[in-house]
Formats: sequence, C-alpha cells, structure tokens
Amino acid sequence: MQNIINFLIKHNHWFLLLVLEGISFVLIVSFNSYQGATMFTTANNVAGNIYMAINDVDSYFGLKSENVTLQNHNKELLEELQVLRSKLDIVSDSCAIAQIRESIKANSAFHYHTASVVNNSINRINNFITIDKGSADGITNEMGVFDERGVIGIVYRTSENFALVMSLLNSKSNLSCKIGNSNSFCSLQWQGGDTRYAHLIDLPQYATYEKGDTVITSGFSSFFPANIPVGIIEETVEDGDDIFNKAKVKLLVNFSNISKVYLVGNDKKEEQEQLEKEIKK
Repeated sequence: MQNIINFLIKHNHWFLLLVLEGISFVLIVSFNSYQGATMFTTANNVAGNIYMAINDVDSYFGLKSENVTLQNHNKELLEELQVLRSKLDIVSDSCAIAQIRESIKANSAFHYHTASVVNNSINRINNFITIDKGSADGITNEMGVFDERGVIGIVYRTSENFALVMSLLNSKSNLSCKIGNSNSFCSLQWQGGDTRYAHLIDLPQYATYEKGDTVITSGFSSFFPANIPVGIIEETVEDGDDIFNKAKVKLLVNFSNISKVYLVGNDKKEEQEQLEKEIKK
C-alpha cells in the first residue's frame, strides 16, 4: 500500500494534468454545440461498431447450433419425402394429405440420422471416412451415407461413438444404380485415379442413355432408398463386351469437401436379405 502511495506522490503532476484535461474536455463539449454534436456522433458510431462486432461474433458462434437444427429438420423432411413418394403410387385422389402424414412413421421402412465428418481419405485405392456418431447413437453397419449433393458411401464398421464409412472412392464399393431417363439398371464402381469420376458397369447394350443423364440409386439394394442422386454421365466407354457397356460418371459429391452427412437405415433390411438368401440355397 505504501508503494502505491509513493508512486502517486512521485507522479502527481501527471495525474493533475489528466484531471485538468478531462475537465477542459467536458467544458468544451458542454458549452460548444458543434464540438458537442461531433462528440456525440463519434461516440455513437464507435458504440454502433462495437455492438455490430459483438453481434457478428454471437451470430458466428450461433451458426453451429443453427446448422444442427437445420440438419435435423432436413432429416425429418427426408423421412416424409420417402414415404410420400411411395404413397403417391397407391393412394386415391380422394385420400387426404393429412392422413398420409399421420401414417409416415408407421409405414416408412427407412429412418435417418445426422453426423459430422472427423476424418477423410481420398488418396488411397481403398478410402474411408470417419464420422462422429456410433452404435451409441443408433448407427449400425451397412447404413447408407449421403449429403445434399448425393451418395457418399456405406457404413463399414462402428464403435460406440464413431463409425467408419466405406466411401464410393473404394475399390470394394459396388453401388446399385439406374439411369434416370431410361430406368436402366447397373452398378457403379470407382477404379482408382481421378476422385471426381467413377464408372457404370454391367450396363445393358439395349439401354438408352446419353451424356448429361442423371445416375441415381436403384433402390434394389437394402442400403439406400431409390432416387438418391449419384452423378452425371460424362461419356460412354468401349469395353469390348457384346452384352454390356460402360459409362464414365462425374460424381456429384466433392469427396475432398465433406462436412455434414446423413445416414439412412432400412428397418426391413434383415427381412429382405433373409428372403433373398432362400433363393441362393
């Protein structure tokens, strides 16, 4: 305490100068309209900029929660869309929309989850993606994974809090697809090299398609519902096969830039696979 007092006594002339300048400033602003108005405007601008900066910071940190809310909302819309698509083929014109919506949860074979990517590889022959949801969140093996752009891959392994996704950029990936304009069914495989492209194989020669046609999921596998976008046909490829053709497809997903994903699970997957196994016996 004595040191503080000694410091104040030693530098008292500086403190006196500051007090006098403060008093002078108040007198100038108070008794001169121009200086007062200028001071008020300047102070108001400074305060406004400070509040704007604070608001920008709050908005930035609020984006995460907003994104989560939007992602969950999109997940619910996906569930409704899937059922509505199937309902349109069977309901009569007199069936009320409200009745369809009430039956969505009971009739949908698919359920959806959201997750974030925490690790991703694209420079190997067998690439995988790690997401931040696992068995504790209801994630199971062989769930389909996609985002707003298109198909990403299939869940390969799960732990309690994480899951490993086999991406389309994997030599072991084999996705059942169809060409939207012709309903021709085929398989999509990545054959290494450029991560922007994959190839359709087992494409019947009688199939009609052309550059620019959209490739979508077929719905034949138990991993994905039908009509999820996959890519766009870039060109046909000569394969020397008298039965099947190949086509080069530009993938819709940029695999070097994946952040938020959706996962889709098929509640009737085991029943479907068990029935299909009976045919193979």
